[in-house]
Amino acid sequence: MYQIYCDNTLLYDPRDESNPILSGKVSFAVNATGELTFTLPPMHQGIDHIRKLGSVVQVYDGGELLYEGRVLDSKADMYHTVTYTCEGTLAYLLDSIQRPKAYHDLTPASYLSDKIAQHNNQVEAGKRFALGTVEKQAMNYDAREDNQYTNTLETIMDKLVDSNGGYLRVRKQGDTRYLDYLESYGRTSGQVIRFGENILDLTEHISAADVITVLIPLGKAEETEYGEKGKRLTIESVNGGKDYLEDPEATALYGRIVGTKTWEDVTVPANLKAKGQEYLSNARNLSATIELTAIDLHLVDVDIDRIRLGDMIRVVSPPHKLDKYMMVSKREYNLVYPEEDKIVLGDTIAALTEKQAALQKSIEKQKDVTASVEEVRGSVSALTGAVRTAKQDVSVLGDKVQVLESGASDVQTTIQGINNNITALERKDSDLADDIQEDRERLQELEQLSLQANEAMQGVLARLDALEKPDAELEEKLQGIFDRLVALEGGA
Repeated sequence: MYQIYCDNTLLYDPRDESNPILSGKVSFAVNATGELTFTLPPMHQGIDHIRKLGSVVQVYDGGELLYEGRVLDSKADMYHTVTYTCEGTLAYLLDSIQRPKAYHDLTPASYLSDKIAQHNNQVEAGKRFALGTVEKQAMNYDAREDNQYTNTLETIMDKLVDSNGGYLRVRKQGDTRYLDYLESYGRTSGQVIRFGENILDLTEHISAADVITVLIPLGKAEETEYGEKGKRLTIESVNGGKDYLEDPEATALYGRIVGTKTWEDVTVPANLKAKGQEYLSNARNLSATIELTAIDLHLVDVDIDRIRLGDMIRVVSPPHKLDKYMMVSKREYNLVYPEEDKIVLGDTIAALTEKQAALQKSIEKQKDVTASVEEVRGSVSALTGAVRTAKQDVSVLGDKVQVLESGASDVQTTIQGINNNITALERKDSDLADDIQEDRERLQELEQLSLQANEAMQGVLARLDALEKPDAELEEKLQGIFDRLVALEGGA
């Protein structure tokens, strides 16, 4: 159950019909201020008491603070219903300016602490922050110079978060508001988003609009004697005379896509190259997000863990081939119709290029394997035809030998043995077609059987020589089979 307070005065409670709202939605996103919008009917008692930028609006969920912010603007329609838009307390950092300053021996904690101190010196008590948890331990440079007059939030996001990664989080304990700088939100939801249970809609979006494979990093511009800006710092002096960085693997996939990125505060070429390499490692990736409209089962059963911003949550959807943990990057709460809550999962896929390259290599390897298999299959097919012809000839030969030497049962037995061996060859060939992985081993077996048939055929020829009236046609037929088996052995 949601409740809205404005300056500690109740503005909305679903149990109080005298103070309704027509709509209400809280929207959170990582590294964003957060937004609350709500619409009041014309006769609502709170309309006359809401002050832009002055009123503090709070949303509670079952007694727990869900959102806190200030009223930014309002819009009234022709029926005098008023829609208010609020921004979260992280936006208080927009109210102060960071003056130029040089830094040495930097750490994320020391840099953020100084920015918070400068902010607190410029604003009233209700907008101040205390330094909270700082999980990031190192920066990608230990010295820098902030030389522009930018607001505190923009400065922290640009110089700290965008450069070093991580997440800002506002956390309130008692009357103290803390600003945390986290590696991750560090929480795994106990709930599972599962197809057929609590997924109402799923949309997957993949974009290559921002892909760069070649980057020209640019630093601070030189100032001329007339105060004008001159040539910008490049990386030529520390990059073998080249002013650009290239990702060969990404170029192989997407082609050469050249882009630039400017860091106004970087004055050292080595630092500029380091920042460029980090930027390019991310700029080569496709952007992929999955937007889910799902029911938070916490609304049905309070014992089920609630899904929160930054949570790692398991998503299971067999039709979409999904079964993995993803981060909740956006979270929307509908205060009037909770079944319309939205959960957005996913972010830039950091390893997509590597996965595509690995897939391409796998495909090429598979092509080679397929070619080898087809070659083996061709050899087996030729061998099968030769064996079938040999069997037919031996069958005819067996009939003639039976007529010629009815008393020589041992010769007939030998012929029968040849027939059995060839039948075994056919059986082996049939098994070979079913399991191509054993082709080479079975080909060796075929060779051995061919050798055995060859030896047996030599015995038949010797016995025919011993006959009193040898049949010239029979000898010629046997010699033909013998030559065929020799050719068969050589082809295997």
